[in-house]
Amino acid sequence: MKSDEKVYFPMFVDLTKKRVVFVGAGSIAQRRIAVLSDFCDNITVIAPEISKEIEELEKEGKACIIKKAYEKKDIEGADIVLAATDDPKVNEEVYRDCKEQGITVNVSSDKSLCDFYFPGIVKEGCMVAGISASGTAHRKARLIREALSDIMKKNSKIIIGSRESRLAVIQSEIVAEYIRSVLPEAEVELLTMKTTGDIILDRTLDKVGGKGLFVKELDKALMERRSHISVHSLKDMPMEIDPALPVIAYSKREDPRDVLVLPKEKKDLDLSKPIGCSSLRRILQLKELFPQAEFKSVRGNVLTRLRKLDEGEYCAVILAAAGLKRLGLEDRISRYFEAGEIIPSAGQGILAVQGRKGEDYGYLEGFNDPESKVAALAERAFVGYLNGGCSSPIAAHAVVDGDRLIMNALYYSEDSGKYIKGIAQGSIGDPEKLGISLAKELKEKLS
Repeated sequence: MKSDEKVYFPMFVDLTKKRVVFVGAGSIAQRRIAVLSDFCDNITVIAPEISKEIEELEKEGKACIIKKAYEKKDIEGADIVLAATDDPKVNEEVYRDCKEQGITVNVSSDKSLCDFYFPGIVKEGCMVAGISASGTAHRKARLIREALSDIMKKNSKIIIGSRESRLAVIQSEIVAEYIRSVLPEAEVELLTMKTTGDIILDRTLDKVGGKGLFVKELDKALMERRSHISVHSLKDMPMEIDPALPVIAYSKREDPRDVLVLPKEKKDLDLSKPIGCSSLRRILQLKELFPQAEFKSVRGNVLTRLRKLDEGEYCAVILAAAGLKRLGLEDRISRYFEAGEIIPSAGQGILAVQGRKGEDYGYLEGFNDPESKVAALAERAFVGYLNGGCSSPIAAHAVVDGDRLIMNALYYSEDSGKYIKGIAQGSIGDPEKLGISLAKELKEKLS
């Protein structure tokens, strides 16, 4: 150490079971007891006169007061002693007694009689910062502490952007609950909004601008820093994502299958009415299963579609199993379509968390599911290569099997009106390569 000034090493220690003794009960002791009580369960105060503030701290269970003049025996068995009287002679006596007994000591009135400095503390939940200028530059240390406090308070609130539908809110709460579990000190809240895609319900998506209509308001909130992250159903996200707003986490995949839902109290499919379905991807594959069926567009959120179904407008509707399960409506499902019957939309069943490029989202590391990410990258690479738009009937579904990735996919040619299904497998180490390879293969076969 080259400097003549002693510099103290910052070290965070567990004080919960340590015995801390204060000799003196003035304003300095009161401030330090108030801070230490968040970290220590055994604080004793020795002083002939006790301030009202410290008496209040005793009532709150933060200190034990012994009203008497200091004696050497008072510090026996102590782990840390803080001398904070207004009598230098008493403070020096405490220091000598501590040195004799091998007790770590701090004398507030004399930095040369300190084994440690009492730092400026900033605490937000389990996040703690200690600031010390080695007994000097007190104003600078205070300014740094105040700046740190502002930063920590600002970062203790996490705002999640979400569509305002019941399903979107439930899905965003899944992410919120995870964040609360890993950051219990954080205040987590939802910022809900109606997107353009939620407002325009009288036309199919390909007529009004595609899946981007479900995200642009949420993207704007992120860019304007009104939210910290956004939560989407991955299947509703466009293939082209603003690189400034990357996907930072993928949830564990919920059931990816499509399902048939009948009106309440109905057991059989009555094809005298149309099946409610707005997805050409689904309709192409459903026609293989129900060649006599008529299909009619149905828009709106899940609950709106179910209401229209139960009011008699349709004989059935086709929905995603994931949404119904998250809504607690699994009992409405009449039939599951396996991926071999109806290949799901790319990303179906996966929640995507979107954030701002360059920011630290380490708290979501445990939420991110590696298998979902691999499958999502493969599926979206397949659709992206084929320029699959918002309502494109292109479909892809990948499953991880050990170190292999198996993908079923469907390619539709708008020029010919024909489609083809295919299957391929590859390494989980390069999921996008698998998606692009299968896309090329199917496109060549159909050309």
